[in-house]
Amino acid sequence: MEAEEKLLQGKLVASQNADGGWGYGKGSSWTEPTALALLSLTNFPETRERAFQWLRKAQRSDGGWPPQPSVGESTWVTSLGILATPQNELKSPASKAALEWLAKQAKPPSSAFERFLLHLRGLPIPIEAGIGESWFPRTAAWVYPTAISILALSYAADITGQKSYRDLAQKGKLYILSRRCPDGGWNHGGSRYLSENAASYPEITGLALLALTGLPKQELAPSFECAQKFLSSPESLEGLSWLQMGLVSQGCEFSYEQTSSPCRSTRDIALRLLALAAIQGRSKRPAAHSLLRES
Repeated sequence: MEAEEKLLQGKLVASQNADGGWGYGKGSSWTEPTALALLSLTNFPETRERAFQWLRKAQRSDGGWPPQPSVGESTWVTSLGILATPQNELKSPASKAALEWLAKQAKPPSSAFERFLLHLRGLPIPIEAGIGESWFPRTAAWVYPTAISILALSYAADITGQKSYRDLAQKGKLYILSRRCPDGGWNHGGSRYLSENAASYPEITGLALLALTGLPKQELAPSFECAQKFLSSPESLEGLSWLQMGLVSQGCEFSYEQTSSPCRSTRDIALRLLALAAIQGRSKRPAAHSLLRES
């Protein structure tokens, strides 16, 4: 495991762009791979500082982050920007603006259009719970961006002591629970009104479990079983990494086997490093977000 970790760290450091950021592969820097790479390189302070400076420059005047500096709108990657922010910077005006932007994006689990589709299909309209986050402003909420926002808000609440951030995170957990699939796992969250038997996905199930850390174990028992089944055939390196982090955060045991799946992108490498660190128990704090950051 240590040899695999060192190899991946070397690849990640060597692929950092001159501006301090990372692309998904070769090419210009993007917010998502840069934030994930920063989070995964805990023992490389100079590399991390260059990455954080890139993130600060990429932050928009409204407080959020765009997917890439050439994009003229802030999106869900704002949560990753917050997670990648060092603790001593989290009370800065720039970080407060980012958190305010994120809080404003929270919305009810489903729109009137979704409820209309449920009605047309003759499916029961569920009791809505919590709030969700979207990929882009003014669009529907989904599980993935909601889960990342829960981690960001929980981190901010721990460091700043702001109860409002923790309250938002708790409402996000209710949203994720309301979108659980019949098999116990999760998909992107929008299939409920398209199919009553929607199947879950490995990567979303792992991420959802990570975000739901702290809930009663009995409430998540079917989800643990689903995640363990996925672990034997996760379909992708991303799926494997999120599943392992989610199960570690929930205190679930599983056998580690070195994967033969190749890391095809910066995102893959960073997520693999985060999963390896979680498996090795390097996170000293019980909070789920500590599996994504140790600064």
